[in-house]
Amino acid sequence: MKVKRYIAKDVQEAMIKVKSELGRDAIILHTRKIKKPGLTGLFKKPLFEVVAAVDTNKKDDNKLSYPLNQNLFNESLIKNSKALDSNTYDSFNINNEISSIKSLLTNVLSKMDSTPSSQNIQVLEKYEKVFKEENVIKPVIDKILSIVSRQMSITDKNDQSIRNAIKIILKDYLGSPFTMENYTKKQNVIFFVGPTGVGKTTTIAKLAAKQTIMNNKSVAFITSDTYRIAAVDQLKTYSEILDVPFTVVYEPNELGGAIEKHYDKDFIFIDTAGRNHKNKELLLEIKSLISTVESPIVFLLLSLTTGYKDIESIIQSYDFLDDYNLIFTKADESSSLGNILNAKFLSSMPLSYITTGQSVPDDIELIDIEKIVNSLVGD
Repeated sequence: MKVKRYIAKDVQEAMIKVKSELGRDAIILHTRKIKKPGLTGLFKKPLFEVVAAVDTNKKDDNKLSYPLNQNLFNESLIKNSKALDSNTYDSFNINNEISSIKSLLTNVLSKMDSTPSSQNIQVLEKYEKVFKEENVIKPVIDKILSIVSRQMSITDKNDQSIRNAIKIILKDYLGSPFTMENYTKKQNVIFFVGPTGVGKTTTIAKLAAKQTIMNNKSVAFITSDTYRIAAVDQLKTYSEILDVPFTVVYEPNELGGAIEKHYDKDFIFIDTAGRNHKNKELLLEIKSLISTVESPIVFLLLSLTTGYKDIESIIQSYDFLDDYNLIFTKADESSSLGNILNAKFLSSMPLSYITTGQSVPDDIELIDIEKIVNSLVGD
């Protein structure tokens, strides 16, 4: 007879340990709740202690080498027997007691191994497939499903409960979106950065229109994107339509004077040149420009049509930024939203806005976490 003591968070976890180490023929000799040692144990949930044994005389012995604690074994049998006397512990009575307890344990373990367990695996595999179809990367999938598996008990893993658990985890993981209404400073200087063609200028126009038309805020435009004449002309056109002032800066040291020129504006939107994220020299220009402003607000724009590897490279190339918010563009051109989750995983930065077309100012909205989560789980 081999005996082992287990400490676990709950009975189900203890049963799994017993089964995995001692096998299906193991029997439970004793269970009780115990407190963790020290003062902290007074304020935490109790642990479960389980003492189990296995008959090593069987031919299918697992050959475990746990020492037998005869006193603990005898005491546990006395507690669980109805009227056994200490002088009657001959091999016949012990075997009868073992058979009785073994029968109860077999029923418990058979329920743990029944169809719901295999169904649980199928449900988890189903959502793994859904995430892959949304182009969520494997480390993120593994992390989410691992949390689900740990949080849910053996008996409640079904499609609906797993689905609800995944949604809760995703909402917590994505966090609350950051809106421009959170900006409470007298004047907010906001930089828009990102790779070429991501839609920075159009996004600036959309946000500026919402602030001027809907929130009655004063706005000014500054552009440092002098590499493309079309970009300057585009933002200038928007400034004329919205009737907001517009300034061009050619060097980082000119930015301070341009901002001071618009001292009376609530928001100053600064358009930066699109940069090849692999060109470190060009990115240093962005860093130099932003460093001239005290407590700047930065939006990093990412297109949802961009592949994961490129998004990973872009985020890494902008790691010189201490803090920024994420805006996702071209949602109307993308077939999946998985890169929103991937970008959050890679950057740990707050989500903010998402654009859904070219129309100004309509095709931009604050990210709806509920909508994103529903899409990610296949709703």
